Amino acid sequence: MRICGGSASSEDGTECNEMDWERTVGGYALVMGAVTLVIWVLTVDGGPVMEPRADPFSLFASLVLGGLTGVSLLAAGAGLVRRQLWARPLSLVAFGLLFAGVIDSAGYYAAVGRVGVVVALFVVCLTTLAALGWSLVDARNRARRAAW
Repeated sequence: MRICGGSASSEDGTECNEMDWERTVGGYALVMGAVTLVIWVLTVDGGPVMEPRADPFSLFASLVLGGLTGVSLLAAGAGLVRRQLWARPLSLVAFGLLFAGVIDSAGYYAAVGRVGVVVALFVVCLTTLAALGWSLVDARNRARRAAW
């Protein structure tokens, strides 16, 4: 059985070329957390990122979701990169928030006719689903190994 973890070789000393999914997903979480917070700051600052919504509650909910998403993604990403166990369940919450925010934003930009933004958000949506899928499959595999 080849287990490579964070090293370049397995327990038996042979080379291991497996991709480190935990750190890859952690890096994705860090990038998306930083991007989310930059967009959040620009939105709060009243910049050109998003036109004001007519409904004040909708704008408030969008800002709260964006702030929580950015902070949770940064925390989960840092934890996944450092291989902390607490980061795994947090990453499920963070990616769930990101997915909800992307769906919300895609609906908004589709309504105002910004097709390019909708396509970009669709790509983020697919990548986030892949990260969520990795997290769920990895959690199932770890539970299965622990039961042995």
